[in-house]
Amino acid sequence: MITPTIPATEITLQLATVDTAMTELLEKLENIQFEDDTSDTLVLKLQEVISTRQILIGQLVADSQFEDRTYLQAQVDKTLEFERQAKKVLADREALLRGIRKGKRQTNLYKTIDSNR
Repeated sequence: MITPTIPATEITLQLATVDTAMTELLEKLENIQFEDDTSDTLVLKLQEVISTRQILIGQLVADSQFEDRTYLQAQVDKTLEFERQAKKVLADREALLRGIRKGKRQTNLYKTIDSNR
């Protein structure tokens, strides 16, 4: 079965849309409260956008007619920037989780001490 190829111009347009969506999602995740229920939805959407982006870039790289090295290098740079932003969001979330766990342990310790009185 032959899969139809999407023209490189269409892929680049789709990539621009995906990149915009990824930027917006990462910014929302940076600014949203950890306890907010919509953060889970944003993470799921981010995973979908990342997957779509991987597929589109894979199609561009596989296209033997597409030879715009400058564009591909720009995509590499964007990927590294997205990775940096995502790692920052992840580090912030991990720090919040550690703080929450520490707070729960301290609360449990005080409850134990209080119950022993």
